[in-house]
Order: sequence, then structure tokens, then C-alpha cells
Amino acid sequence: MKNLIVAICIILGLLVGLNVQAQSENWVQTELGEGVSIKYPQAPSKRDMDGGITLFRLKTADSLAVLTVLVRDLSNLGISAEQLSEAAETSEFWDQVQSSSVQALTNSKLLKAARIQVNDQPALALDLEFPRDGKVNIISQLIFVKGIKSYTVNFNSLEQKGDPAVKEAYFASLKF
Repeated sequence: MKNLIVAICIILGLLVGLNVQAQSENWVQTELGEGVSIKYPQAPSKRDMDGGITLFRLKTADSLAVLTVLVRDLSNLGISAEQLSEAAETSEFWDQVQSSSVQALTNSKLLKAARIQVNDQPALALDLEFPRDGKVNIISQLIFVKGIKSYTVNFNSLEQKGDPAVKEAYFASLKF
């Protein structure tokens, strides 16, 4: 009986994995700059904002999640790509990034923070909980720098109902 349960769990895991892979293969690859790209379930909107910020945004068809990427050009800070890369190797840099991310969302609560490597680059993974319209939302962020730009990749699970398989495929599609 135990072997049957294990076999069923493995088969279900495999089917979910194949479904996520099949879904993401039909997604639209979006170039973000500096050789960075990510895939969306369909073409996202793109908005150039003040301060050298570009926003890529897509609300999922089921309206349960919002997928965004904020790309910030940091050249106006008077630093070079080399200086930014060196700073990204320090704990102080990532502590400041984490603090800024938490403060950027009003009344947010940090659920998880981890310094990780993505494509051999240092990055910060955050999960934040924040209220909106009386509901609790969870935003998962992956923050990294490349060249003279910072990238914040977000999966905002509205009312905590966003599809985890979409989140997984979205973050897994990030290439640089």
C-alpha cells in the first residue's frame, strides 16, 4: 500500500512538472536588456517611467496573479557596472536592498529572505505579505543586478490564490 501511494505521488509530481513545462513552452519571451530575458504567459505591457525605470507587467488570465519586472538603470547614480558588481558581492548591499523592498510596500511583513545564486550571479529572494483592499497578498521577488541595471522580478499572488505552477514556470524562465 505504501509503495502504491509513493508511486501515485511520483506520477502526480511528474504530470504537474510536465504540465508546467508545456505551459511555459508556449509563453512569450521578453527581452529585458543587458542580455536578460523572461517568459510571460502572453505579451506583457511595457511602460517607461521617470528615473530610468522600465516596468513589464501582466495580470494572468484568471486575474489571480500579477507578474512584473522592474528594470532600473543605475547609471545616474554615478557608479560603473564594475562598482555595482563589486557592491553586489557584499552583505551590506543586500541588507540595504532587502530593507528598501520591505519599506516600499506599505504595511508589508517579511516572510522569507534568502541570498541565492542565479546563473552564478548573487541575488536576493524575498516573500512579502501585504494588505490590499482588505485582502492579504503575497509577493515573491527575485532581485539581482547585471551590468549597470537592477532587476526586480515579482510574482504577486492576489488574495494568496495565484497558481504556484505559474510562479514556478515564470521564475524558471529567467535567463541571463
